[in-house]
Amino acid sequence: MKIAACLIVKNEEALLSRCLDSVKGFDEIIVCDTGSTDSTVEIAKKYTDKVFTDYTWKDSFCKARNHAKSKVSKGMDWILTIDADEYLENTYEQVKIVVEQARAKVVNTKLIDERTGVIHTFPRLYRNVPEVFWVNDVHNLLNTTSREHCDISIVYGYSPAHKKDPDRAMRILLKSLSEDPKKVRERYYLAREYCDRKWWQKAIDMYDHYIEDSSFLSERNDAWLMRARCLAKLKKYDEACDSAWQAIKYNANFKEALIFVAKHMDWGNADRWLSFAEMADNRNVLFDRTSVKEKGPKYYDKNFELNGDMSRYENILIGIGKLVGKSSVLDIGCGLAKLAEYIEDYTGFDFSKYAIESAKENFPDKKFFIGDAYKKGSYKKADVYVATEVLEHVDDLKVLRNIPSGQRFIFSVPSFTDPSHVRIYTEDLIRMRLPIKIKSIERFNWNKGRWDSSHKPTVNYILLVDSVKL
Repeated sequence: MKIAACLIVKNEEALLSRCLDSVKGFDEIIVCDTGSTDSTVEIAKKYTDKVFTDYTWKDSFCKARNHAKSKVSKGMDWILTIDADEYLENTYEQVKIVVEQARAKVVNTKLIDERTGVIHTFPRLYRNVPEVFWVNDVHNLLNTTSREHCDISIVYGYSPAHKKDPDRAMRILLKSLSEDPKKVRERYYLAREYCDRKWWQKAIDMYDHYIEDSSFLSERNDAWLMRARCLAKLKKYDEACDSAWQAIKYNANFKEALIFVAKHMDWGNADRWLSFAEMADNRNVLFDRTSVKEKGPKYYDKNFELNGDMSRYENILIGIGKLVGKSSVLDIGCGLAKLAEYIEDYTGFDFSKYAIESAKENFPDKKFFIGDAYKKGSYKKADVYVATEVLEHVDDLKVLRNIPSGQRFIFSVPSFTDPSHVRIYTEDLIRMRLPIKIKSIERFNWNKGRWDSSHKPTVNYILLVDSVKL
């Protein structure tokens, strides 16, 4: 069983090597250049002798991809299509196992946005047969659908080459619709182009036009949600919630739509909607924008460096200090050790080297060290364990397993999504999910740039929980 990697490229010198390094072991690498003026072709020739420059760009991705497919040798059984601003996370051997076990002509792979962690499935792995080919001039896809999925993952970025022609996608979409007004899927992507330009009403009108004729349920549900976001931008919140509800009606596991309703309905219903959202598993969702991967240490180092002002948490930190009193404390993930200002007998560790360096500089009389919340050896003996800005990022159940039974544990958790949040909490979810006995829960609402327990309830809030580990 032989597999070819197939690319179309243009002016991709910045990212092409990363892509080609990821497919080095493939039986054949096909690179079809569509008119580069930089060193793209020269870079490609370092990896393969199958570099073709005979294609003239026609404002059609499917035509270019089919031309590249035609260059694949007949001895290749399967093709993996990949772009220059992408890279394959798996090895050739892992891909080969998938194709050897495949029953369908097409296998859906995972596509992951390297900036946001958004995941969606897409047919990129397919048999090298004439009856399988690419369609649609932009946002193209294979003509053959498949229900067969695999764990092969392609991470995609944003090529600097896109800046040279930022209106390309919209231009092609408008051209396609002018040639054939009955096309449906193009309207969905044209509406997204309008959203990107903040043309909210034009986007709503195009989504309406698309939804009326679409039979692609996952995409139509996403259109209902994106339409809701446009309506919210126009401050038509009731209509926005009604639109998001259409997505939920057809897919009760659409987590992002549930979170949207929670944020845009009255706060009295928000907790219940968030509880539904936490239980949703995103099955049959087109773009999974909520199941983000855990961020690595580099992310937190950069985050602390750019956003070291912890004043927004001051009331929460004061509240923790009052709960703790004169007890000894181990702070799990200390967030620049600001909690040390309110606790006398304080020890803390963090996952960020930058945070520890800052803490040692600002609090020379306190003890800090780099730690790993997943390892019991990281935990020092203390009367109270405290976790602020932690359980939404790391695996909370692993953290809690490392805390001894009977240990007092004080923690804060958010009710709202954020680029770095893996999960969110409501009081119901805390009671259902976490192995703790709750002593008290205090709610801090957002008030002029600070978290404030005395402010009236807001949709976004943080809960401060005093508990005992069971």
